[in-house]
Amino acid sequence: MATARDVARRAGTSTAVVSYVFNDGPRGVAPATRQKVLDAAAELGYRPNALARSLSSGRTHSIGLIVPDICNPYFAELARAIEDAAGVRGNLLLIADSALSAEQERRHTRSLVERQVDSVVLVSVCDEPDLGEFFEAGIPVVALHPISDRERASSITIDYEAAAQRATEHLLAHGYGSIVLLNGPVESTGARQHRAGFDRAVAGAEGVRAWTIRSEISRHDAAESAYTLLSGTDRPRAVYCTTDEQAFGVLYAAHRAGLTVPDDLAVVGFDGTRNCLVSIPALTTVQQPTEAMARRVVEILAGRTVNDDPVHEVLGFEFVARASSGGPAPGSA
Repeated sequence: MATARDVARRAGTSTAVVSYVFNDGPRGVAPATRQKVLDAAAELGYRPNALARSLSSGRTHSIGLIVPDICNPYFAELARAIEDAAGVRGNLLLIADSALSAEQERRHTRSLVERQVDSVVLVSVCDEPDLGEFFEAGIPVVALHPISDRERASSITIDYEAAAQRATEHLLAHGYGSIVLLNGPVESTGARQHRAGFDRAVAGAEGVRAWTIRSEISRHDAAESAYTLLSGTDRPRAVYCTTDEQAFGVLYAAHRAGLTVPDDLAVVGFDGTRNCLVSIPALTTVQQPTEAMARRVVEILAGRTVNDDPVHEVLGFEFVARASSGGPAPGSA
């Protein structure tokens, strides 16, 4: 197996220069010399020792990702996008699934601290997650959802309130006279923003009945909640769901109740997973900028420390009208 000394000999440099190239410092290397080292390493099949690199640089070149449910296609797609973005920068992504459990999220927090990850991307099950262990260990955190102003973490998200308003206005433009908001199971920052956008849209719509129900963020629980709603005499004409997973459950419940979508019930989701294209019918949804979000979070975390001021960014979203809601609303562009 080739060593750094072999690479240095082939490239005509010192072993220190080889170290600088593969550790991105601490000293700079002229572009021509860097290329000689890389060419020599490729010819010899040299692979730097990850443990040695971490010991010399004080970094493990790893990013922790905590998600609520990796079985949810949105989080699976998000993890893949972050892994791709991290890999471009030579980082390994360690994925932890909290399984919708606050206690398991805390266990994963301790585990990532023990593994000395350089940084963490968090999608928490808690409205105000306890990030103290990360900050005590000097590990910066970026949350991919709205967080309280009291938190020290950075965040990247979309404007949930504006997205919810846009989705609800779409249903109103179709003339649906009764609309239900299917929100998450608990009162969280994100849930409040969904409700605020929904309420703003229906506030000016005369004669429209609107109310809220809740379910877990799973198609199975949403299907049960929706079936109870749709089997009653006072069923709504349309449902805005705060996740695609809930929307898929509503589609199943409508089928089970003998309803046709969108003729009897219009459905809108939120997240924009690829599964929206193969549901029956195709699901209207708010498309989150998953790949852009992944690239940006890795950019923010590169070289970041816990002493830096938090960064809070709001990215754009796209509303995609498909068959489940009746297609583009009348008069829309």
